Amino acid sequence: MADSSRWWLPVAIALTLVGWGANQFASMLVFYREDYGFSQLEVTSMLGIYVAGLIPSLLFGGRISDRIGRKSTTVVALLVTVAASFAMMFGALWALPIYLGRLLAGVATGAAMAAGTSWIKELSPATSNPTVSNGSGARRASLFTTAGFCLGPIASGMIANFAPLPATLPYLVHIVLCLPVLLFLLRVPGTKPEALAGNNAEARIQQYAYEGAQRRFRRVIVPSAPWVFGAGTIGFAVVPNLFANLGEQALIYSTVAVALTLGSGVAVQPIARRLDSTRSARAILVALGLSVAGLLLALICGLFQTPWLALLACCCLGGGYGLMMVAGLLETQRLSTPQRLGTATGKFYMLAYAGFLAPTLLAYLGQWFGLMELLITVTVLALLCLVVIALNSKRHLLPLAGHPTEVAQTGTAQKQ
Repeated sequence: MADSSRWWLPVAIALTLVGWGANQFASMLVFYREDYGFSQLEVTSMLGIYVAGLIPSLLFGGRISDRIGRKSTTVVALLVTVAASFAMMFGALWALPIYLGRLLAGVATGAAMAAGTSWIKELSPATSNPTVSNGSGARRASLFTTAGFCLGPIASGMIANFAPLPATLPYLVHIVLCLPVLLFLLRVPGTKPEALAGNNAEARIQQYAYEGAQRRFRRVIVPSAPWVFGAGTIGFAVVPNLFANLGEQALIYSTVAVALTLGSGVAVQPIARRLDSTRSARAILVALGLSVAGLLLALICGLFQTPWLALLACCCLGGGYGLMMVAGLLETQRLSTPQRLGTATGKFYMLAYAGFLAPTLLAYLGQWFGLMELLITVTVLALLCLVVIALNSKRHLLPLAGHPTEVAQTGTAQKQ
């Protein structure tokens, strides 16, 4: 690859394939439920066990990449996603390989997103190209990862619908695509942040870019990040369950819901940079507002049983997911020092993927409560988070150089 400014591209494609592997199961939920007799709780548990592998991988993957470099961590992640697809090829025989494959997919995604996102950012310095903005690394990582999340379930759903070997071929296709990308990835130069200070107390201070950043992380990122995948998974795994009379159209409807939810997430991401502001949480507020609109529309469609109109709710939820992904990453990167970027990115994704458990939690609670009641509760929770973020939108900001008033205001906010 002659142009060194394009080294980020193989890494981005690797993230796409890891995202593909992470979400290829999403459109197979109906397939396994109807053709193999799994209950709704079982298939959503298969979807949710992914988080059990993902969260520790996000926590430790970022830290490991901060120490040994981004390349090694990302290469291992791509190998693990291949192993995950290989395990799931045997899901036609019994359920255990599906659970194992989903767990491995979580491990791969956590490591890739924590390390790969930082790697792309470090391979995309704004100074190397005057036309590239400071947020290009975050946008590239988010766009390519979300593209994988979108392409995986679309491909697996179409193959399961129209090709032979529906329980095996979707995973085999993913494996075949991963292998050549792995070879390209080995040629990409590795990056590693500058060494952390030896003193543990100083290393802890280095995690945040300025005084007050930790408070902003807790009051803006923590209540917003779970709605990244909370909104997305509700769009493609919960909304289709609002309609009981889809019959033979259930699998294709589920595939369309996945495509629209995740496709909308990809489509809106270029807008996120325009909405992003260093002086407020504007982009995050718009993202969560869009998700709330999607939840309200889903409730209306569930009440009046209008499944095809509910696809618009999927688009709103997907749009909220895509905007929140980019906006949250940009905000997190502003709050972190370069030495702790991998760790901070891992924390953001850990919080984001907590929302991936939403369908499993709703399916479990559905044994005692109606789905409409549960969605009303989720909507109220989203509105409460929106209020918390709005109250802290302009607080604990990075002081502007040369603006004493801004510094004084930030200092006052930090004491509150």
